[in-house]
Amino acid sequence: MLSRFRPSSPTVNPKQRVFGLAENAVIQSSIQHQGFMKVGEVLHLQGPHISVEILASAIGRLQVRHPFLRSRLQMNPAKPNSYLMEEDDTLRLKIEEIPRKRDDHLNFWRQEWREREKEPAVIGQGLAEFWLLQVQ
Repeated sequence: MLSRFRPSSPTVNPKQRVFGLAENAVIQSSIQHQGFMKVGEVLHLQGPHISVEILASAIGRLQVRHPFLRSRLQMNPAKPNSYLMEEDDTLRLKIEEIPRKRDDHLNFWRQEWREREKEPAVIGQGLAEFWLLQVQ
């Protein structure tokens, strides 16, 4: 009898991925505890000035290839206090250009991180964002 193996939750749209217990716990912690479990990645690049437009174009190409990067965090309507990621081809991830006047990149990014690390996950937005910190 195959009918007894029906999933416990209703069928999800193919453009949605329901979070598991651990993922739900991380999002709930982030919302309740000012950005708890937020992760940052720092890339140090040497070379010419990078324009926001060129970075946005590169990120757009990444979004085409990776469904998570073109998905928004949403509440799961089928289960209270749970979340899902919903693909949205119109999503543009946040890019913030943060100018700096000095070459002290090792301390500058840490200062910027301290100011922003407590921002919680936002329902309806992507979970990735980019900061472009470069000498002007």
